Amino acid sequence: MRLALLICAGFAGFAGAAAAAGEERAVTLEAAVAEGAKPLREAVTFSIARIGPGGLLEPLAEEVGAPLKTTLADGRYRVEARYGDASALSVFDVSGRAVTHRVNLNAGWAQLRVIPHRGAQPLASAIDWQILTYGRDASGQRRQVAAVRSPNPQVILPQGHYLVVARTADAVARHTIEIAAGHTYKYTLDLNAGAVAFSALRGRGGPVVNETVDWKVFKASDKTFSAPVTTRSAANGEFLLREGRYVVLASRGRWKGRATVEVRPGNARRIAVELN
Repeated sequence: MRLALLICAGFAGFAGAAAAAGEERAVTLEAAVAEGAKPLREAVTFSIARIGPGGLLEPLAEEVGAPLKTTLADGRYRVEARYGDASALSVFDVSGRAVTHRVNLNAGWAQLRVIPHRGAQPLASAIDWQILTYGRDASGQRRQVAAVRSPNPQVILPQGHYLVVARTADAVARHTIEIAAGHTYKYTLDLNAGAVAFSALRGRGGPVVNETVDWKVFKASDKTFSAPVTTRSAANGEFLLREGRYVVLASRGRWKGRATVEVRPGNARRIAVELN
């Protein structure tokens, strides 16, 4: 009889332990831009994985919240928090009680804009921004961290140095920036450019061509005319070009024309190109 009681008691204890092991605890996940900063209240993506024996990861869920409230069984977990172009990994434990865990993104903000030349207002037209790592990999390449199309974007980036590339319709500007955790930086890239407006004439002293003309602009140093700086198909070719010397080729059907232009920052020029 005593043996039977011991067996029953042992079974009851095992069942109770199993029930406790299967119980889930309330877990709150937060993310902050930097140590000591307030938790973010905008959408943060949390990817949660359970850490098993030998460090094997068992992905459980990917949810959006700020903060994110969920439930998890006792154990060790890895969470990745992603906000904008910043992300961070963190490990936490759940054991017998509710848990609140905060992930530090160690990131900052950059506000970006482009001016055509010194003293000018920022461009309001769409600009293609590419943010690359400052350092290069083993093959000598930089890795893209972020890309956005906007005249004046604000991006959040992990702390560090980056190369920023801004592409307008006709020109490219590059600038190195630094990001420190918890700070906001304003960076203005200067195209150092001037405006040039080309029109086409049908022959010397002929009438202005009002139909579509194909315009191709090359650096004067490009003797092969193999890599145009920019192109346009319009009656008038209006360009915002970086300082330098250029050759423009114009064509409409069998009619061809060519002109050379020197561009200086802040200058605006109008040039008529004869098509023969």
